[in-house]
Amino acid sequence: MLTKMKLAIIATAALVGGAASATLALADSGGTQNPDFAAKRAQRHQMMLQKYDANGDGKLDQTERAAMRHDRMVDSFKKLDTNGDGQISFAEFENGAKLGRGMHGRMHHGMKHRQQPQQQAPASADDGGTDNL
Repeated sequence: MLTKMKLAIIATAALVGGAASATLALADSGGTQNPDFAAKRAQRHQMMLQKYDANGDGKLDQTERAAMRHDRMVDSFKKLDTNGDGQISFAEFENGAKLGRGMHGRMHHGMKHRQQPQQQAPASADDGGTDNL
């Protein structure tokens, strides 16, 4: 139990430290974002409002945000389903994970991809064709 507590404290400290570093970095830059980034972000927000703000109040309510998340999920699925059969095979999933398709970019930041797992030998005829797990 004490080990879990230590891990929780370390994780919390890392998160707080990261947030503080980001805040300091923003403060050091004069508190402003890159103008190009800010303009693109504002344009994207405006496009999202035009597309999903069904009631026209200038904000996305819970239902409108759910519709937006659903559309984004469908787009992500389509990116992973490279052969268009409506199903994601393990190979498509692996390829998508390697390329970061359909996933938020920070998810794989700094991660090294594992090597391919070795193929399991086919079941022999003497065990009735069943896998022993």
